Amino acid sequence: MLPRDYRLHELNEDEFEKLVVRICVRWLGDGVSPFAKGKDGGRDGKFHGTANSFPSKSSPFSGHFVLQSKHIGAPDKSCSDSDFATLLRKEHPKIKRLNGEGICDHYLVFTNRKYSGGADEKYMKDLMALGVTSANIIGVERLHLALDDDANIRDTLPNRFDASPFRFDADDLVEVIGALSAFTKDEPDSAFQSAFDFGKLKMPVKNKLNGVSDEYYQQVIVGQSMPHFERVGQFLQNPRNQEFAALYHDAADELKQKIIAKRTQFGAFDDIFLFMYEQIQQKKDALKGKRRLITILLHYMYFNCDIGIKQQDEGKDLAHADA
Repeated sequence: MLPRDYRLHELNEDEFEKLVVRICVRWLGDGVSPFAKGKDGGRDGKFHGTANSFPSKSSPFSGHFVLQSKHIGAPDKSCSDSDFATLLRKEHPKIKRLNGEGICDHYLVFTNRKYSGGADEKYMKDLMALGVTSANIIGVERLHLALDDDANIRDTLPNRFDASPFRFDADDLVEVIGALSAFTKDEPDSAFQSAFDFGKLKMPVKNKLNGVSDEYYQQVIVGQSMPHFERVGQFLQNPRNQEFAALYHDAADELKQKIIAKRTQFGAFDDIFLFMYEQIQQKKDALKGKRRLITILLHYMYFNCDIGIKQQDEGKDLAHADA
């Protein structure tokens, strides 16, 4: 039987931390302290005592445990990735300090990334050099086994009954939409029109690769959203809006990863636009008077190649399609 995928990348950071705490209560004991912000701004969970069953019931560890949660909203990331190595290195000074204070004997990192034995050897060497008695990286495979073994924990997953193709955190885009609305509210309609010749872009090829229908493209993207693209670009490129531009790119990266993973669950790309709109517009209170900007921003993402197959891949993909 194939191992079950619990789609942990669909959780947000808070949901993932709560899952880690529930697993640690089973492995370590009821004295596990939930994740809380430390002096350095990082979030740690803690336990002090003899573990119930970690790493095993016959030889449980004892002492001070520090728990770290490293969640990522993408389904195909690995512990071997350079960004994960960077995340761990940033924790080294804190681990060394806590160990020196006598409150970090065992360091446990929980992540929904795929676990890699090759990367583990290097990570373990660096972590053990900080003075801890043990260091462990708990990857997505181990988390799946823990969920397989405990129905009570499994039933707390917030996406267990979710029939949606994928989940994503809409809060970043809601913030961007609010700021974009404020950026444009004092502009006359004529200033919110684009003089850029989007007809020069090879959109028919891009639309074919992504499965965007001609009707949707002409009537919705070109007819309703395209006139606003120039102003969206000005907003994102304005140095004063760097914070919102970062939120935009984080959201676009999350959506791109999840669209790729779940593309086969949709028909035309038109359906993906509609699905994303429906998910975002649930934040009705924060988007009051601004919901028209949802589709404009999503269509801008598509035009800007932040989501969808990029144009530089067209020749290769079309060649394969003709083969």
